[in-house]
Amino acid sequence: MKQTLFMAMLATALLSVSAGTVAEDKPMNLRKTAEAIRAGQVNVGKGYNLAEEGRFHQIHVETIGIKCGGCHTNDSYPGSYLFLRKAEFPQVVNGEKLKAVERAKCIGCHSEGNVATAFYNLK
Repeated sequence: MKQTLFMAMLATALLSVSAGTVAEDKPMNLRKTAEAIRAGQVNVGKGYNLAEEGRFHQIHVETIGIKCGGCHTNDSYPGSYLFLRKAEFPQVVNGEKLKAVERAKCIGCHSEGNVATAFYNLK
């Protein structure tokens, strides 16, 4: 339990480390928010993808309040990393180049035993 709490706090801190990456007006309990999403109590859409209008993007941007720079930080895709939507990179959104997302930013919350649905480090 202590390890899970530590990992959740670490993930939240990592997301917040860049100035202004998490909306300051949306303080929340991430575990309870994740449970509410899974229970269907929060409308986050039905398209299971990371497209801008997709469920996963809506959860992170609209529900949790992570700003673009909280995830989109890399100017290019290093060959040694796994990335989200690599085939679609680079993109331009509202006149700005969309930066790459490194999966390392996802692992904190999305590892087994942490607050969000587990996609990584499954036991």
